[in-house]
Amino acid sequence: MKSQWLTAREAAGIVRIHPVTLLKWAREGKVPHRRLSSLKIVFSLSQLVMWLESGSYTDGVGHAAQPERTVA
Repeated sequence: MKSQWLTAREAAGIVRIHPVTLLKWAREGKVPHRRLSSLKIVFSLSQLVMWLESGSYTDGVGHAAQPERTVA
């Protein structure tokens, strides 16, 4: 099975957090990712889903990833 790779923006949309937060978590080793270069990080869709299902998506303070607020 071929893995689908997502950009930080695409992955952040799935996780429902800001892309900057997702990249920060990746640099801190909190979320599965692959570094392609010093500036490029990608996320495997299957690993991202497993990470979400495991419930290990809290920050250092214990806050869970929350949906971004939208103005109606």
